[in-house]
Formats: sequence, structure tokens, C-alpha cells
Amino acid sequence: MTIERAALITGAGRGLGKVMTLALLREGARVVLTSTDQSSLEATIAESGVGPNQAVAIPADLGQTGECERLVAAAQRAFGGIDILVNNAGLGSDTIRTDYLNNPFRFWEVDPATFDLLFRINSTAPYVLASLLVPAMMKRRWGRIVNNTTSLDTMLRVPVYGGSKAALEAHTAVMAKDLAGTGVTANVLVPGGAAVSRMTMGLGVPKDKLIPAEVMAPPMVWLASDASNGISGRRFIARKWNVSIPPSEAAELAGDPVAWTGYGTAGVQPG
Repeated sequence: MTIERAALITGAGRGLGKVMTLALLREGARVVLTSTDQSSLEATIAESGVGPNQAVAIPADLGQTGECERLVAAAQRAFGGIDILVNNAGLGSDTIRTDYLNNPFRFWEVDPATFDLLFRINSTAPYVLASLLVPAMMKRRWGRIVNNTTSLDTMLRVPVYGGSKAALEAHTAVMAKDLAGTGVTANVLVPGGAAVSRMTMGLGVPKDKLIPAEVMAPPMVWLASDASNGISGRRFIARKWNVSIPPSEAAELAGDPVAWTGYGTAGVQPG
């Protein structure tokens, strides 16, 4: 499945981001990799074996004012336009308390600075990056926004982290609605539980109990391809993706409505 497109992937140096980056590079995509750690980005590019005409590392701290704008400008200079945005970078509950599985915290225990940081990285930066890139995507009548949120039950159980990811999930639903008919789609892609990633390191969970990061590759490739044209406002659970059947069938089985849209709406509708 050849992908002759340019992608920007945040959190691309490790874990889920690395897997998705390598998958797209294998299919011929050009990729701008970003995270706060340049060495991991360069290591991922080296592992891929591609040259500078296909992969570029641009370190950025998305929690800092102006970094989204600087990153987008640099990414556009690198490849002349970005067709695929993968919002994968995120901060987990380990940012608040490293042993939170055995020592859970309550919402009132999170200091304001940490609260603000999680929302800036997990929901504000993805929103801003999409807002900056979408106008050009719409002009080209083709584009992809793929957001990595979290499991819906986690959103309702884990203070701050859950809320920040719920915000991104809701943003995705709005993006899909606003982009209807433009050729640009917005979807969620999650592993479907605790996966092997930076967030789960040091939590004391045996690696064999975690979802392999590699499950993200097949649905990411499909979402980045023309095969997913017109598919928007969906959340795909990577661990449910069956690679032994055609991708269109795998997508149907692994997908659900984004956010809480599948549960109906409760409110007064205009008009």
C-alpha cells in the first residue's frame, strides 16, 4: 500500500509514535518526526534506513508558546506541505505520580501547573496543530488528522489525564463534523488498553501483560491511505485490528463512533 504523502508525527521517537513512523516510512511516506528528544528521533530515522529526503527530525516542546507554529512552518519547509497529522505526543498520569497504579491520586491533589501542562500537551497542542494544517489540506481536497486519545473508561476514572484526553476525543468529533465534505478526515486511533510505551515504563506492569506497540502499524497505514477516503469521525482500536482479513473489513470490526456519539445525544438541538 504505497503512500505518497507527507506526514507530521508527534512523539515519534519512541513507543507508539515510533511504530507508526516506521510503518509510514516503509510505505513510502515522507515523515517529519518531532518530540522533545532529538536523539530518539534520529535513532528512529537510522533504524528506518531512509534518507533525508524522506524523513526529517524537528525537535519541539509543544508545551511552549509558539512551538506549534514554529513546528508547522519547519515541517512545511521540509516537504512543501503536510497531508497527514498524527497527534501522538502526550503526557500520562506518571507525570503526576510515578507509582499511581499502586498509589492513586485524587483530582484535588494535582497542582495547577501540572494540570495546565497536561492539557497543553494532550489536547491544546493537537488542536492548534490541526488548526494550522487543515486550511492547506482543504485546498488540496485531501488530508488526515489522526488523534491518539485513550480508552473511554480511562477518561472517566483518571484525574486530569482522563479529562485532557477526553477533550481531544471531543475535539476530534468536532473536527470530523466541520470537515465533512472537504476530503479531510479526523479520526481517533488508540491501542485499546495499556500498551508498551514511554508512559507504561516503570509502572511495574510486566511487558507481556501490555499490548504490543506494533498493533498501531496496520490501522495507521490504512488511515493514511486512499483506502480510508471518506471515513471520518471514528475511533479505531488497534488491538482489534485483524491483519488476516481485508483492511476495509478490519476497519469495520475495529471501529466505533468517535467520542460518545454512539450513545446518542441529550440536549436541545437548534431549530
